Amino acid sequence: MIISNANISFDKVIKLSDNSPSNVMSIWEKIKDWFGFSQQKKVLTLIKNVYLNQEATTLEKNKDFFHLKKIAGEHYKNNFKCGVDNDEIFYRIDFGDGFIESKKSIIPFIEAVKNELNLDLKKYNNEDLTAFINNYYKLSTLSNEKIDYEKKTIAFRAILMECIDANDKQGFSLDIFNAKESFNNKYEYLKENSEKYFGKINTKKLIDNIYDSANQHEYKELRGQVEKDIQRYDLKFNNESISDITSLEEKLKLLNNKDTMVIFELLNQGIFPMIKDSFEEYDPIASMYSPFTGKTSVNIKNEGNLYTIIVNNKKEIAESDIEKVNQLSDFILTDFDYNSMNLYMKNFVDAPVSKEKLEVALNQYESEIEKRMTDSIGDKFNYNQKRFILLEENMNIKFEFNPDLMKKLSISTNESKVEYSLLKS
Repeated sequence: MIISNANISFDKVIKLSDNSPSNVMSIWEKIKDWFGFSQQKKVLTLIKNVYLNQEATTLEKNKDFFHLKKIAGEHYKNNFKCGVDNDEIFYRIDFGDGFIESKKSIIPFIEAVKNELNLDLKKYNNEDLTAFINNYYKLSTLSNEKIDYEKKTIAFRAILMECIDANDKQGFSLDIFNAKESFNNKYEYLKENSEKYFGKINTKKLIDNIYDSANQHEYKELRGQVEKDIQRYDLKFNNESISDITSLEEKLKLLNNKDTMVIFELLNQGIFPMIKDSFEEYDPIASMYSPFTGKTSVNIKNEGNLYTIIVNNKKEIAESDIEKVNQLSDFILTDFDYNSMNLYMKNFVDAPVSKEKLEVALNQYESEIEKRMTDSIGDKFNYNQKRFILLEENMNIKFEFNPDLMKKLSISTNESKVEYSLLKS
């Protein structure tokens, strides 16, 4: 077909006709009484994405279909059917005198759940897979208001039970741990049963926290804190070991007191709580501390007006910590808690997530599950008992400080990281 000297392929014509407004409107005419006229614009968009948009992904179609079902009138929700057939997920609207249906490969959804929840749905039959999909999307479509909250909680617990049942395998065992004769064998057993995770730092937030803290201190007060902390870690200035505050002040004599205090903030132990308060997204697990042996080192390099400061705090299990493992074994994170907490925050805590919002949401959840019989996930979120204890953690932040620049303090994102390990979930 040639229009205004432009060639349009047959496939393009078919694609344009399949997405024509008349097709969307014909569906709307059949179901407009299910929604009400005020919902027209939203419903038309959802219909187009689910039934006419060939570019929409499986995850997008899933979300929009269940959103469409959610906003339909109560008497019409059963007209929306979602199911699985031969590795395809179908989305059907039953008009009574006919139906419309769209299909998409189920594989992207299965892969997404595998990545998010470490749950392999490939072995599920069509009926079980359909039930899981319905519960999964209730989490994203139901609100946290009282009218929806109970249904949402039931769907959430159903997903967690699926994960617990599917991953019902031998995890960390204190008996096996204690049976290992040498520390090296015990440590290897812990490593085999643990997994690493990473937290991303919001560099602007961390720098703001550092300056806020420096502005709240007097020079003498902060100097006294650094004097104590120098004894607790390995400090080097241009590869020379520094063991007292007087030697450090001599190295920093070209700086005024205000600039020296910024560097002091990087050297005192209070820097680590500030780092943990500066994640891009609030992470309730990473914000906890490892109770095991830690070692701090600070390396300062000075070239001209540039001070490069690498702050490292590494906690890893040592032989002296073995007894602590015995004492803490009941509280170390196991059995899917990491993934379930992320799933919970994603669906029950309004963004941006904060410690305060999370605790409010967890209290609400606890109130809801008290109505139910105790089961294997009854104490899943005993947050106030500090269940989330890290096995090991490593914070390594590279700062650059130049008193001659407008933005004196900066952080190298490529060389800064926070990582921690937990028993496998």
